[in-house]
Amino acid sequence: MISPRTSAPPHYLRGLALGALGAVAMGSAAPALKLLAATELSPVNVIQARIVIGAVALLAAALLLRRGRMAVRRADWWLVAVYGVLTIAVNQIVYTVAITRLPVGVALLLEYLSPVLVALWVRFVQRRRLSRLLWIGIAVLLAGLAVVTQVWTAAALDIVGVLFGLMAALTLAARFLLAERGLRTHDPLVMAAWGACSAAVALVAAGAFAPFPWHALGTTHGGPVWLLALHTGLIGMAGAILLGVLAQRAILATSASLIAALEIIVGAASAAVVLGERLTVAQWLGSAAMLAGIVLAQTAVARASGRLGRSGVPVPNQETGPA
Repeated sequence: MISPRTSAPPHYLRGLALGALGAVAMGSAAPALKLLAATELSPVNVIQARIVIGAVALLAAALLLRRGRMAVRRADWWLVAVYGVLTIAVNQIVYTVAITRLPVGVALLLEYLSPVLVALWVRFVQRRRLSRLLWIGIAVLLAGLAVVTQVWTAAALDIVGVLFGLMAALTLAARFLLAERGLRTHDPLVMAAWGACSAAVALVAAGAFAPFPWHALGTTHGGPVWLLALHTGLIGMAGAILLGVLAQRAILATSASLIAALEIIVGAASAAVVLGERLTVAQWLGSAAMLAGIVLAQTAVARASGRLGRSGVPVPNQETGPA
């Protein structure tokens, strides 16, 4: 229990709630993605559909709600482009390559090394002290993830797959860190819209190598394929990205990367409900360990959040000030 003296301010709690909703939105798309993977759509086609639909939705919302405030300074376009192309489009591509060469569980474990990478960046590049409880929470989270994904079932790991899994972790960590920087000066909806559009442009260009089979959208596999694609784009992409950047207006990248790991638990639970997949007792215990790790790590951040400004930027102090 967090004492009143160190209890988190309301904006921090709102940020956590938004981050959790974003993870739920992302994880809820897992059954639809799995169903789409069994259609005529290739993995690249699935990514194209998901990101293009999400980008159109975010751009339409931004044009409607942020008219006159869509401009991005020329000096900041690199940030928006890198955020979109590297952390959204490339992240999806390298993760897809990883799961084609590795067991899904191993690929997930590698991708969700991202909280560790974010914490290392904060500690050694931004030179902010992080409490021991935060590191313990991350360790418990990863241990629980290892149990959920049953990584020991992989007999021999493909080195190329491992490299792509690590690239997925790097690009996912970069998403939280770049969003934290971009949100200092940009509206969350505007940044999400332009970032998603940058990713969509990159993936449409990739269509020259992976033409999109439009006729596949009219087929059915566990539901109309076009409806499954809309779900992954509108909820699993647009909703998740927007909620994620809104969350980072109030919480730091470290917190955002940790709360995003809820996607794994939500994805497994939704697959159990929708697809009839079942988790073993050990996997449910691993899920509980993941939740415990997230709670421990977030508690460590919350203890210092009383000294955070409303923007989520830490005020130098004994725990979070320069080392």
